[in-house]
Parts: sequence; structure tokens; C-alpha cells
Amino acid sequence: MTDSTATIKLGPVHLAPGYTRWNARTYLFAAFITIGMLAFVSFIQPYLLNANLKVPQDEQGRVLGLLGFSNELVSLLLVAPFGALSDKIGRRPVYTLGFLWLAAGFFLYPLAQTLPQLLACALFFSVGVAAVGCMLATVLADTPKEESRGLFVGITGFCQGLGATLAVLLLGRVPQRLAEGGMDAALAGRVTLGFAALLCLVTGLICWLGLKRGTPSQIGEREPISVLLKTGIDAARANPRIWFAYMLQFVSFADRIVIGTFFSARLQQTAIANGETVAAAVSAATRPYVTANTAGLLFAIFFGLVLDKMNRITAGVVAMAIAGIGYIAGGFVGDPASEWIIWVAILLGMGQICAIIASQTVLGQEAPQDVRGAVFGVAGIFASLGILFTTSIGGWLYDMAGKGSPFFLIGVVNLSIMCFGLYLLWTRPRNT
Repeated sequence: MTDSTATIKLGPVHLAPGYTRWNARTYLFAAFITIGMLAFVSFIQPYLLNANLKVPQDEQGRVLGLLGFSNELVSLLLVAPFGALSDKIGRRPVYTLGFLWLAAGFFLYPLAQTLPQLLACALFFSVGVAAVGCMLATVLADTPKEESRGLFVGITGFCQGLGATLAVLLLGRVPQRLAEGGMDAALAGRVTLGFAALLCLVTGLICWLGLKRGTPSQIGEREPISVLLKTGIDAARANPRIWFAYMLQFVSFADRIVIGTFFSARLQQTAIANGETVAAAVSAATRPYVTANTAGLLFAIFFGLVLDKMNRITAGVVAMAIAGIGYIAGGFVGDPASEWIIWVAILLGMGQICAIIASQTVLGQEAPQDVRGAVFGVAGIFASLGILFTTSIGGWLYDMAGKGSPFFLIGVVNLSIMCFGLYLLWTRPRNT
């Protein structure tokens, strides 16, 4: 006699009731493309500023900061509405809509000829970012059974890192190849972003065909933001380790912006200053950028293996030390032709992934079960604050104080959080 309630598995992962292997594979592919497209749009923005808008180099930091700040603000405002919409009509149509929106955004981006037009395109694009970003986290929470949640999160993280690396590696070299064939830089950018738009259209179709149909069987009650904030802050007051987790979340997303926006811009600007064409500059920036992502992807495996053998706060301190050293080193070297750039890229990638993994593990350990949702909600707000802080302050410093300034800023923030972690270890020791 066959058990109709037997769990469906994707490899070692036990899937939640109602989910098939096809649903899970579709989600992993969507996660791969989602982060790949978000990494690529950050990488390609400096190219658009140089090739299409001819923005002076001493103004590009503030422009990139404005674009990043506006994107995050719109995404932050729309995440909750998209989450509520997915509860009503299902995850599948919202994820599909998000990819279609990204495709339209990629098509519009290279048509912008003025800064207001580019800002309008960025704001339009951020609506799609909010939709796919919200569904990326929501479907991840829905798909596995609880006993396989950690494993599935790890697999998803690997797919996301691989997506970010391959998207920049493959699409980042397209403008130079087109330019070598005689195409001008602006048209090469349009064609490259056209490829990205086509990939989003295909992924949207795959999501429509492969994600689980219908609406969630259980919808939790959504607390007002004021209640969520109060509960999350009260939990941190009762346990300072939660403050440490919030700080880790803040800086882990700030780290992403420095690598995704300012590292890319600095590499491209330096290559142009060294006499490279705009198309050749974006290709030159690809190697260090991909090296940083690859180093993070590989180091994540090692860091994940040793993480369970050490105190979580100790792991956070170690992560902040690595990240602090990496970002301060990044402040000194930004030439893609430098013999030191690959080592700096490796340090940056290791620092970024350490901060991300440490923030997730400390949060998972310290968040009380009865208010876990509120604690993770406040952690998400701290992540957004990290992005807003870095895009605004970092963009201004990039232009006014020097291209290494955002790296020094975030390096100091990492080391300051490390000091707070050391304080917790000395004053509130606890074996975990």
C-alpha cells in the first residue's frame, strides 16, 4: 500500500506538502537569474553613465548614489504590498510579473539620454526589483520542509552567488566584443541590455510554467509596522546579541553596495583614465569583479563548515575582521591593471560573504521563537538602512574625498562592529 502523504524530495531536500521537484528546480533557476540580473544592473550602470550620458567622472559617485538610494527607497516601500498581493493571487503571477517588469526596465535603461530620464528608468526598474526580491525570499520560505530549510537555503545561496558571477562574466564582456566588431559604445550597451531583457522574459515564462499554482494554504496575520518595530527593538534591548545581529545585517548589505556599485565604477573609471575605450573598460572591470564573487562563493563553503564549530558571536567577530581588512585594502587599490587587484578582489569577496553568513547565523540563533518574525523584520529594515547609508554617504565621498573613500568608510564600520562583538564576548560570555 502506497503512502499518499510521502514527502517529495529534491536530492536530500524534503519539500513542503504540495510542492514538486519541478517547482523547486524552477525556483532555484529563478533565484539564479534574479541575483544575476540585480548584480548585472549595478555593474553596467557606470558604463551607461560613460557611454550614453557622458557624465563627468567627478560626478559619477553622486549619480550612482542617487540611483541606488532611489532604487532602495522604492523597493522598501513596495515589498510589503507585493507580499500581500502574493498572498491573495499566489507567488507565481507576482514572480512572473516581476521578471516581465525587469525585462521592460532593461529595454528602457539604454534609451535614457539625460540624468532625469535615467533616474526615471531606475525608479521604474526598482518596481520589478521589489517584486522579484520579495518573491525570492517568500518562495524560499514556502518550498522546503522545516528539517531541510537550512540545506535548501544553502543551495539557494550557492545558486544566487553563481548567478551573480556568471551574469557579470558573460554579459559584462559583450559590449567590448560588439565594439571590436565596429559597433559604437551606446549601441553596444543597448544590445547588451537587450540580451538581459530577453533572459528576463524567458525566466518569467519559466516561472509561470514551473512555480506552484494557487495561493498559500495558510496566511499569517500581518502586524502593523509600528508593532513590528517595537517588538524587534524590545527583543534587542533584552538581548544585546540581537543588536549585534542587526549591525551585521546593516553592514552586510552596505558591503554589497560597495562591491556592486563603487568597485565596478572605480575599475571602469580607472581603465578609461589609463586610455581604454568605454567598452574595453567594462571588460577590464569584469575580471576583478568576477574574482571577488567567485572568492566569496568558494569561501562560503569553508566558512560554513567551520561555523558550526565556533561560537556564533565569535564567528561574527572573525567575519568583521576579514571584511574590515578587505575593504580597507580595497580603498588603496582600484586599478584593474594593478598586480594587487586580484588579491584585493579576493579579500573583498571573502569579506562580503563572511558578513552575509555571519548576519544570518547570528540572527537565526538569537531571535526568540515567539518574536522571530518581528526580529527578522527589523533586521530587514537595518539591511535597507545599510543600503541607503552607503549609497548616499558613499556616493558623496566617492566624488568629494576620493574613489577609495567608500571602501575606507565601510571598512571602519566593519571594524567598529567587530569591536562591539568583542565587547559582547568579554562581558556576556556564553557557550553555544
